[in-house]
Amino acid sequence: MLDIDDIGSAIRELERCAKLGLVGAMISVYPAEDKSYDRPEYEPFWAAAEALRMPLSLHIVTNRPSAQSGEGDGALRTLDGPLDYAALANVDRWVRMSLARMILSGVFERHPQLQVGSIEQEASWASHFIERLDYTYTQRPQTGGYRYGEDLLPSDYFHRNVFISFQEDAVALRERQFIGVDNLLWGSDYPHAESTFPRSQQILAEILSDCTEEEKAKIVGGNTARIYDLG
Repeated sequence: MLDIDDIGSAIRELERCAKLGLVGAMISVYPAEDKSYDRPEYEPFWAAAEALRMPLSLHIVTNRPSAQSGEGDGALRTLDGPLDYAALANVDRWVRMSLARMILSGVFERHPQLQVGSIEQEASWASHFIERLDYTYTQRPQTGGYRYGEDLLPSDYFHRNVFISFQEDAVALRERQFIGVDNLLWGSDYPHAESTFPRSQQILAEILSDCTEEEKAKIVGGNTARIYDLG
């Protein structure tokens, strides 16, 4: 887990972790509002993660509270303690905002080998998200927005540079061709309460029932091995 408020310190820690044999790092799914991931000061950090081949994870409920929205911004609980179900139902908002800012500001055009993943936020949201990225880039009037130098669309960068972990999102599997079979990574989230354990085999059999054997192999393990260079 990296604190990237200090970019130099974060790069040094990333290098130290790589030397220890770790194969990835986690940063906030959504930083403070004045530190969004489309800002130029992150460029050395993206370059370091790319050079070290260290995928970056954007994990659920790691968004940073902002002064405007108050203490509860980064949590899934209301002020009096119980779970805020409205926030839980919309928890993917933060990762969509961060990924959109990275994609639409050209981070992945400048760092083509950088890999960034959504962790534990399920995956079916990605289908609509990808369509909206391309629509916004191609159909909305451009008033100074970033334009790619290469002949690609936001969806191309999503498919090349973004991965999504999920646990039991059957809807995402039905949309796998649009989201990208190579972009989906299954995980059980053991031993948390929402884990598929001890019914992982049963759940996988159900949600992967329409997948080919090749697709199953990629989603259940092959994509993870490739992205994290596990050999």
